[in-house]
Parts: sequence; C-alpha cells; structure tokens
Amino acid sequence: MSSDKIYKPIKESRGWYFVEYHTPVVDCKFATLNLVIINKADITDIVNAMEKELYDWVNHYPIPLFVTAFDEKGDCYDLSAIKSCNHLMGYIDQDGKINLSWRLLSHNEIPDIALNREYVDNLYTNLDFKTYTDLEVDRRKRRQKLKIGWYIFSAWSVITILIALVIAFLDYFSAFVSLIALIYSIYKAIQKFLELTGRWPKSKKTKEKEYEEQLKDHYYYHCQMNPEGFNRLKLENFEKIARNNIKKEAESIKAEDERKCNHDL
Repeated sequence: MSSDKIYKPIKESRGWYFVEYHTPVVDCKFATLNLVIINKADITDIVNAMEKELYDWVNHYPIPLFVTAFDEKGDCYDLSAIKSCNHLMGYIDQDGKINLSWRLLSHNEIPDIALNREYVDNLYTNLDFKTYTDLEVDRRKRRQKLKIGWYIFSAWSVITILIALVIAFLDYFSAFVSLIALIYSIYKAIQKFLELTGRWPKSKKTKEKEYEEQLKDHYYYHCQMNPEGFNRLKLENFEKIARNNIKKEAESIKAEDERKCNHDL
C-alpha cells in the first residue's frame, strides 16, 4: 500500500551533541540519523555514541538506519583512524538481533521492510506529517500568488507604456525627441503584447529553465533504469543535504539548551 505522508524529523539534544532522525522517504529502504557534535569530542566517543544511538533508534523504530556524525560546520567526521567507513548502518535481522555494519550496505543487503508504507505509517503514528497533496496545494497557492502578481505587473506596465505613448503622440510635432519617444513607446508596447501572447523570442533565462526541466526528466529516466546506481547516489547525497542547514540547527539547539539552563537557574 502506498503512502504520501512526509514526516517531520525528530530532533533531540544529548548535551555535547544532538540527533536528527529522518523517516525513510518513499522507495528508500532506510531511515537516517545525523549526530551533530556541538562540543569537541574524541573520535572514540563519537563512534560509541553513533553505535548507541543506532541501537536505541532501531529498537524504538524497527527500520534499517543510516547514521552519520557531523561537526558544527556540517562537515562529516573523519573516523578512518579507528573505522573503515565514516557511516554506520544497521537493521534487525531474521533472528531479531541488530546487525551493525561500519560500511555502506548494498541495496540487496538491506531488508525491504521500509518499502511497506502501511507498516511505516503504523510505525510513525506519533509523528507530525504533511502529505504530498498538502505540499502541492501550498505550491499551487504560491504559484497563483506569483501569477496574479505577474498579471498585475504586466497590466500596469502596459498601461504605463500606453500613457507614455499618448504623451509622445501628443508631443509628436513639437520636437525630434518626441518622435524618438513615440517610436520607443510603440516598440515597448508591441514587445509587451508579444510577451503576453507568447510570441516574443524566449530569453536566455527562460531557455535555461526549460533546459533544466529537460535535464530533470532525463535524470529521472535513468534513475528508473538503474535503481541500484540511484540508491548509491542517494547515500552520497544524504551527507551533502545535511550540510546545508546543519550549522543553523546546531546554533538553535545550543541556544535552546542555554535558555533552559538560564531558566533553571
């Protein structure tokens, strides 16, 4: 059974680090857990924390889990001094034991349990979520506002040009400059009309946007053709995605901890 629910991440503080748990997205076999280290820590302590968190989260939510540790800047911790991989993966095997691996498991090695969206939805009933329909409604509202704004801007531009055209026409015989203004105003009015009717040559920006959409379709086609390669790409991208907002998240968690400490005092 399919599901279009998108669950809100779980964020919890552990003092010298905080965790951010993301449920598995559609067609992904595992959830992800990011440890963000906000104080200086020994690599051994970080490794131990990653393993402990994996055991705790997999026991609480029996879904394969992908764990990575980051510093405050969003850089993945280098654990090569004591581990063969910077990432930890784990899941509950057929014997009910947690299988822990310091390596990137292949697609076939990861259990398929997260692909059962009915199971996933039942597992995360306590989490807030939005649906793809909700997101699409939000996107449509934003597009509608932009569209209305564009129509208002276009109408105002045409009216402004027409006013300038009338003024230029009335002053046509007064001076040579008025003639230039008239020609320019006519040109702008024709340009605006052709733009609104879709007959004006496309700008470089528009062509680039259309090309970008074609690339997305092309990439989607090849992802469908090679799901194994797409899975590896997703694993690599989880690390990159986390870096974008990780520093702000760390500062937010630290500020919240300081606020609680001050309140307790």
